[in-house]
Amino acid sequence: MLTLLGCRGTTPVSGEKYIKYGGNTPSVFVPLNEQECLIIDCGTGINKINFSDFLTYKKYHIFFTHLHWDHIIGLPTFKVLYNSEAEINIYVQDKSLDYPFLFIKHLFNPPYFPVSHNMLKADIRYNLVKPGGTYNFGRVKLTSMEGFHPNKSLVYKLFFDNFEVVFATDYEHSRVDSELIAFSKNAKYLIFDTTYLPEDFEGKHDGISKKGWGHSTYVHGVDFAVRADVKYLVLYHHNPEYDDDALDDMLSQSKKIFSRTICSHDGMNLE
Repeated sequence: MLTLLGCRGTTPVSGEKYIKYGGNTPSVFVPLNEQECLIIDCGTGINKINFSDFLTYKKYHIFFTHLHWDHIIGLPTFKVLYNSEAEINIYVQDKSLDYPFLFIKHLFNPPYFPVSHNMLKADIRYNLVKPGGTYNFGRVKLTSMEGFHPNKSLVYKLFFDNFEVVFATDYEHSRVDSELIAFSKNAKYLIFDTTYLPEDFEGKHDGISKKGWGHSTYVHGVDFAVRADVKYLVLYHHNPEYDDDALDDMLSQSKKIFSRTICSHDGMNLE
């Protein structure tokens, strides 16, 4: 089972207009066994699960698609980092730079946060991920490809016993689309970045083109789902300006083309 803890992009939102789909930024949770779990990204959604549930695990594998704020903002209040009995394995893309090993130190440091990284009690270990590498965690296997996003990002594929999930958040339709389609071929779920309506992507409402910003539309998501022959398309990384009614309409438009479209919400389970 895979749980979408947060489905919003860019910045968290709240209020009565966002109750149905939620307002937490990206995080994905996969229990591996009674002692181990796998997490992808640590947006505000990481704190959606009860801390007491998380503290039952001893070993955590946290994979990051990339290190933009909405994907790491939940880390400072993630209590596992303060648990001396926890082993936390952090996996970030190998970009031939030093910062993957430094971002925790920068994040947990004044003036950004009052708690210094020296006060973290968990056993934190860093790993560099190269696209195409494979990781085995018992019943779950994970691999990746490089997506198309400013400063680079990773698209992950998780293999469960009887189905596959592709997690393609923060992906802009681009020259690597054919690679994503091949990577997603016959998966059960394609979780895809549908931040913008086509007219918003083109800048028809505000005069600002979103080309090069690293996000896509439901039209491209539907196209990829059809071409990759996936069973379900999951709309994800919701625009903070789109309330429940707007996402309902996006889902309706998507289903007219690809009936097996789902609009993700905070706490959704995929199995």
